[in-house]
Amino acid sequence: MFRHIPVLLALGLLAGAAHAQEREWMLDASEEDAYLIFGVPETDDVGVSLWCRIGKGAVNIYLPVATQRLATIKDATQEKAAPITIVAGAQTATFRGKADINREADVSSLEAEIADDHPLIAALREADRFTVKAAGSDVIFPLFNADVESLMALCRKP
Repeated sequence: MFRHIPVLLALGLLAGAAHAQEREWMLDASEEDAYLIFGVPETDDVGVSLWCRIGKGAVNIYLPVATQRLATIKDATQEKAAPITIVAGAQTATFRGKADINREADVSSLEAEIADDHPLIAALREADRFTVKAAGSDVIFPLFNADVESLMALCRKP
């Protein structure tokens, strides 16, 4: 009986590895909106999202943020705004982020709009990663397999 334990342990480890998924970039579009999401497919796990109204000429960055950190910033400024700084390659830009805080559900987010001709957009196309600085933390996101060009083709004004 004890000789089967290593086999059972190995099978258990393989099953656990199959359930653990990595975040990946996914491009999706409807008739009105386009989304480039870095998250785990078919889950609510989203690290960052770039989205736009098709043809609007701007892209939004959406960032889930820990409610407690964001609530502290909101309480300190008495506004529903917080800066979002994005670094891609040699480009650094700071935007006024709109905070959305739901204390009952313990979820929050920051969102900022970026014009499609902003130099940061070109930097996102060329860089291999970008950093988002918001609500007291720095998060680095890889751009490997991020189809920024296709998203921007949908977002640009016709």
